[in-house]
Amino acid sequence: MSSEKKPKEKARLHVRNKNRERYDLEALKTVQPELKGFIKPNKFGVESIDFSNPRAVKLLNKALLNHYYGIENWEFPDENLCPPIPGRADYIHHIADVLGDTNAGNVPSGNKITCLEIGVGASCIYPIIGVTEYGWNFIGSDIDPKSIVSAKHIVNSNPSLKGKIECRLQKSARDIFRGILSPDEKIDLVICNPPFHSSMEEAQKGSRRKKRTSRGKK
Repeated sequence: MSSEKKPKEKARLHVRNKNRERYDLEALKTVQPELKGFIKPNKFGVESIDFSNPRAVKLLNKALLNHYYGIENWEFPDENLCPPIPGRADYIHHIADVLGDTNAGNVPSGNKITCLEIGVGASCIYPIIGVTEYGWNFIGSDIDPKSIVSAKHIVNSNPSLKGKIECRLQKSARDIFRGILSPDEKIDLVICNPPFHSSMEEAQKGSRRKKRTSRGKK
């Protein structure tokens, strides 16, 4: 094993992020046994995940959601991109800080906060983290009927999410709020994370490029 020391904490992540420490692979394998087949030593001789393998990445993130957030059922089509949990959690924590800045430094929690996510996607990831970390209510909109069906299935499959997340289909690609919010509805914040890849193939190509670059290849 290499004598080079690797950091035990990911300091770039938000201080409230549950994923700041190095992955506890033993605990993750316990909640997601299939993950065992995708763990192997990295160049430092330390057990790690092959992040260029889409199946490995999805199983890792399913395990993270289960172990740290109590989400046991997180199924969505493989054709949809798998969001990395640590980065998505950071987004929510920083949004929480913005709310805290207007609340005497105290991050509001519970039913008093309702968040609208534009483009909730098939994985429903931002509402999941917002609910499990802060107890907020969410409205998730999307123009893709399949994504709405998938997100609803995730919500209905996890008791902690029921009654906290409502998924609504946006029938007009030209509209954002119209057709989603009624005139008397009030929300506290709006979030949106537009897709950076048009397909799974494009995302995988990006992952392969990153891996080649890390090895000094082009």
